[in-house]
Amino acid sequence: MRTFFDLLQTHVEAKEFELRHVIAEGDEIVLIGHMVSKVRAPGQAIDTAFALHTTVQDGRITRYRD
Repeated sequence: MRTFFDLLQTHVEAKEFELRHVIAEGDEIVLIGHMVSKVRAPGQAIDTAFALHTTVQDGRITRYRD
């Protein structure tokens, strides 16, 4: 996960991020929101609604689905 997000930041710049809902039950967490990013080359914007489903065990993300 760390490598993925490190590489992502070299190619994509976050412009806006809005977390609209957090739903948690046990180890399962769903995050729903909206973000706008800019791809560094060629400079185009990406407007994205998202839902992330994660599993957290012992304080660590063990599953991540986008």
